[in-house]
Amino acid sequence: MPTSSSLKTLIEFAQKQSDVSAKQLGQLNLQKHQAEEKLHLLLQYRHSYQGRFQDSAKNGIDHIEWLNFVAFINKLDSAITEQRQTVMEAQNNRDIGSEAFLSCQRKLKSYDTLSQRHQRTENQKQLKHEQKQQDEYANNQSIYNQPSPKSS
Repeated sequence: MPTSSSLKTLIEFAQKQSDVSAKQLGQLNLQKHQAEEKLHLLLQYRHSYQGRFQDSAKNGIDHIEWLNFVAFINKLDSAITEQRQTVMEAQNNRDIGSEAFLSCQRKLKSYDTLSQRHQRTENQKQLKHEQKQQDEYANNQSIYNQPSPKSS
């Protein structure tokens, strides 16, 4: 069984890894959130632009305005498609980061469990040692306190 100091070192190292992993997961969550916000803004902008165009089309627009609208909507659609891909990549990175964090947590918990077992074993050894000392002391006291045989 590993020694207490080696377990302590492993626990400290695993805790540091877990802390780093937690920070990375926080960054990945933030990146995912920002990517989703940007996608949402692009979708809102497209919806708004299309609404303004429809209002303008009711009043009549010329061919150039129509071509500009189509070209701009196509660019927006392209940006939306790219941003959806960015959101999916951010989600995948977040999932990988989450799994890495959970792995660090499991490792830390395993080391902690080993440390607790080691401590219980050491405590049991100590208790047995103390009990043995008490038994020896009691035995010595009983021998010392026995009345000596009388000679006649």
